[in-house]
Amino acid sequence: MSKTKRNISARSAFLLPRIVPLCYPAAMKIRLLLAVLFATLLAACVSHEGTYLPGCAAYVGSKITLSDGQFVWEKFTDEVLVNEDGGKVNQFPGYPLRGSYRIDGQMVRMKSAAGAAMPTLYLARRDEQRFLMTADEFSAWETTGKRDDCTLQLILEN
Repeated sequence: MSKTKRNISARSAFLLPRIVPLCYPAAMKIRLLLAVLFATLLAACVSHEGTYLPGCAAYVGSKITLSDGQFVWEKFTDEVLVNEDGGKVNQFPGYPLRGSYRIDGQMVRMKSAAGAAMPTLYLARRDEQRFLMTADEFSAWETTGKRDDCTLQLILEN
């Protein structure tokens, strides 16, 4: 081995023990900080997107799908009405409603594509279950901790 290579390796061997102990705790702190930050982001980014349906066996109700800042609000019933001519009557004219939404804390602020006034809905969570509630349902949830069995529940996650 040449004298130059020996000096470089000797110099590196001399500096390495002094640098690593100084950097090692800082590197561990940075890794720990990044791990905590990543875990926090994952917890904060629990998806609210998907299809919400009544949490009970409902014969009439709403189905709301939230996806990429857009919503589709459909109504359903098992009842079929027939007009004088024998044709099926549309019981929910104007539905499905479509538009955009944005999340503001726990509030879901919707704006229909047609510009119609939309109610503010609220996101709630208990354990792994996620719900979409009206203002009255959310108020009851906050004061009593209870919810109606038919509250809209996230069934299909995007």
